[in-house]
Amino acid sequence: MHKDVFADIPAYRRTRIAVAGLSVVLSLVAGGCADSDATATAGGSTSPRSSSSADPWAVTDLAGYTGGKSGAADTSLSPVKIGWVNQQGGSLEYPSATLGAQAAVKYINEKLGGVDGHPLELSTCYVVDSEQEGNSCGLKMANDDDIKAVLVGTLINGGQSMRAVIQGSKPILMSNSISTPDAKGKNVFIFNGNPDSIFGGLATYLDDEVKAKSVAVFYPQDAQSIDGVDVLRKDLKKLGIKLKAVGFDPATTNLTAAAVAAGVQTADAVVPLVSSPPNCVAAAKALESLAVKAPIVSTGSFCFSNAVAQGLGGEAPKWLQLSTQTNVADTTLTDVRAYLKQSESASLKTDARTDSDATLAWSLVMTATKFLNAAGGADATTKTVAKAATSFSGPMLLGSETVKCGAYTDQPGLCGAQSRVFEHTGGNTFSAATDWITPSGL
Repeated sequence: MHKDVFADIPAYRRTRIAVAGLSVVLSLVAGGCADSDATATAGGSTSPRSSSSADPWAVTDLAGYTGGKSGAADTSLSPVKIGWVNQQGGSLEYPSATLGAQAAVKYINEKLGGVDGHPLELSTCYVVDSEQEGNSCGLKMANDDDIKAVLVGTLINGGQSMRAVIQGSKPILMSNSISTPDAKGKNVFIFNGNPDSIFGGLATYLDDEVKAKSVAVFYPQDAQSIDGVDVLRKDLKKLGIKLKAVGFDPATTNLTAAAVAAGVQTADAVVPLVSSPPNCVAAAKALESLAVKAPIVSTGSFCFSNAVAQGLGGEAPKWLQLSTQTNVADTTLTDVRAYLKQSESASLKTDARTDSDATLAWSLVMTATKFLNAAGGADATTKTVAKAATSFSGPMLLGSETVKCGAYTDQPGLCGAQSRVFEHTGGNTFSAATDWITPSGL
C-alpha cells in the first residue's frame, strides 16, 4: 500500500460540469484544429519565477488589508450584513466555499474588530441544483435592505437568474466567473478571472514562456468542452500557434489513442483538458506510456486530488498547473504561510483550508470587508460599497498584484484577469513557475 501523499488535499468532489470554469482556475476545453495562417499579435506578458519565493506585495497583514483594528467586534452593536450565495446540498456541491467564508467572518469579528467595530454577519442562500433556485436567492438578497453587497461563492447553476433578479441594485462580488456575460452585468465585480482571461493567460504562457508553435489537446466530448475550445482556438490563433484537439467519449478508460491523434508526441506543449479522476488517471497513464517530453499544462486542481494520486499508485502527475489564485500548497510564499496560520486560528479545518473554494471565499470576504470599512462601516450603502470596489487597485489577497475594474471596455466587471503557473514537483509540493501572467487578447 502506497502512502497517501495527498492526505491534506480534499478528495475530488467535482463533476464534469465544473469544467466550465471555476475553482482554482476556469477549466479550459477544446475541440478541432486552429487555422495556421494567423500572425502573432502583441499583448500579454509573463516572466519566469525568480530565485526568491516572496512576492514583495504579498498580503499578510489582514488588519492593514481590510482597514480593521486589532481586537474583537462589539457584539452590542448592530451587525453589518453581506449576502452569500453558494452551490451546495445537491448532486454538485462546494461546501468548502461556505466554510471558508464563515471562517473569514469569524476571524474578522474576533481579530479585526468586525466592520468599524460592528460584527460582520453572513446572510446565506444556497443553490442546490437548479437554475431557478438562483431566482430565489436573488429575491432574498434584493429584498433585504440590510445587505450591503452580495458575494458569490462557487456557483455553477443559478448565477444568471440571481443576477437578473437583483438587476444591479446591489454590488455582486465574485472571485471567479464561469460565464463571460457576468463581466458585462451591471454592478458586477470579478476579482480573479473569467473564461476569457484564463484562456488568454494560457495562450500567453504557451507563447511567451514555452515558445510553443503547436499545442496538442485532448478532451471529453461534452457541451462545456466543445464551447470552450472556441475561445482557446481564437486566443492561440491570434498568437500564430497551431492547435490540434481531439475529443473522446468521457466513459473511455484508455486515452492513448486520443492523445496520439492529438499529436502529443510532436507538439510543443500538451494540455489534457480532463477533470474527473478516471479521466485524469487515464490521461496521465497515456502520456507516460507515450513518453511525452513536452510541457504538460493542467488547468485546475482536479488532476492533483487524492483520488487521482491513489489511482496512479500514490503520486499525482507531475504536470504544470495554471491558476487564477495563489496555490496554497506552495508554502514558500509568504502570503500562503500567513493564510494557513490565520485560517487555522479561525477553526478552518485542514481539508477545507487547502481547498481552493475555501481559499477563494476567505479572500473574497476579506476583500468585501475592506470595501465596507472604506465605504463608511455600519453607514456604508450599496452605492458606497460599489464605489470602493470600483476604485480597488490591488493587490488581491491570495491573488495577483494588479486589479483594475473597467480596464476591459467590453467587460467592465472583469477587475482581475491575471493567472499564474505552478509546478507540481511531487507529493503535496507545488512551486510557482512564473510570476503573474497578463493575458493577451482582452
